[in-house]
Amino acid sequence: MDAGALWSRGDYAAAGDRWAEASTRVAEAHAAAGLDVLDIACGPGALAIAAARAGARVTGLDAAPALLDLARTRAEAAGVAVDWIEADMTALPVPDEAFDLVASAFGCMFAPDPEAMAAELVRVCRPGGRIAVLAWTPESAFGAMGPLAGAYLPGQGVGAPVHRWARADSVREVFAGLPVELESTVRTVNVVWADLDQAMSELTGGNPAWLAIRAGVEPTGRWPELESRLRELLAERGRTDTWFTLPVDYLETVATRA
Repeated sequence: MDAGALWSRGDYAAAGDRWAEASTRVAEAHAAAGLDVLDIACGPGALAIAAARAGARVTGLDAAPALLDLARTRAEAAGVAVDWIEADMTALPVPDEAFDLVASAFGCMFAPDPEAMAAELVRVCRPGGRIAVLAWTPESAFGAMGPLAGAYLPGQGVGAPVHRWARADSVREVFAGLPVELESTVRTVNVVWADLDQAMSELTGGNPAWLAIRAGVEPTGRWPELESRLRELLAERGRTDTWFTLPVDYLETVATRA
């Protein structure tokens, strides 16, 4: 299944909106009036819209037409102008050195060839510009989901490229030989649901990645076991007071283009 078809399934925005704060932080820190910004794998548009609100000229790119439609609707409701492109992030249909900020919040980490993806990010970034990439750390609750699911889908490489973007040392390897200076920082976003049942329902019943995992595991008869283990993981990592809150760490890498 190609990326556009995968991420058009289910309802990514329902869960993705819960960690959108991590995306908007990037725009708040690096987008400004007069800058050209590219949001790669923009999803429902949180980063792109925040950058446009800051006065930047923004392009949002995603392979999933359903998510682009939602992003377009949200941008119109916010009263901001964003150019939207439906395209594969691994071969960006934009000119060299076209953007001052090239950003991807939890998108580029899924590229099958991290080094090739890094080269594309650098290609479209202007000298002196910045590249900002977010990825869930392996130790976080979301980072732990890949190996958990992978144990039920042997040989399918679930989560394999993702962690290359999630550790400072491996990110340096991904960008090795490219004209950038790197700074990586671990940050945390609190993902909040009404309760654990809602978290499980959104993740396993609507999240595109988990829908694909479920489709692969159900024929083996082991889905109830995996579902139970996922619930245990969330319960162990989260806390319940008025709401169910899951603190999730992610690595923010900012590369300054030479």
